[in-house]
Amino acid sequence: MEEILRDLNKIEGIKGVAIVSNDGLIVNSLLPPSIDPDAVGGMCASSFRNSVTTVKVLEAGKIKNMIIETDSDFIIFTPIGKGFLAIVSDKSLNLGYLRIRIDKAVRQLLEKMIEEE
Repeated sequence: MEEILRDLNKIEGIKGVAIVSNDGLIVNSLLPPSIDPDAVGGMCASSFRNSVTTVKVLEAGKIKNMIIETDSDFIIFTPIGKGFLAIVSDKSLNLGYLRIRIDKAVRQLLEKMIEEE
């Protein structure tokens, strides 16, 4: 799993990546030293759960990606197994390209999870 995260983290403009369980525990991460992984895990899980609830209430299907856009960054959550992949990227990074790379990484991570069961 770490190799897949490292490949994502090597993309110019990526600031950090993490696999977070639905209850907010960090499964694996490559985050800058200034960021507290436990705090990130909890806050990301809370945001993701709220979005899942909103989507259900709106009867809008299932979340494929959740994208938060700030003045400088994108924060992207993608469901994976019993959790999600969280990525922080510089806003200058092409979002379409990033989504292609995320989809590839999610497929690889799901394969790894199946192998480990």
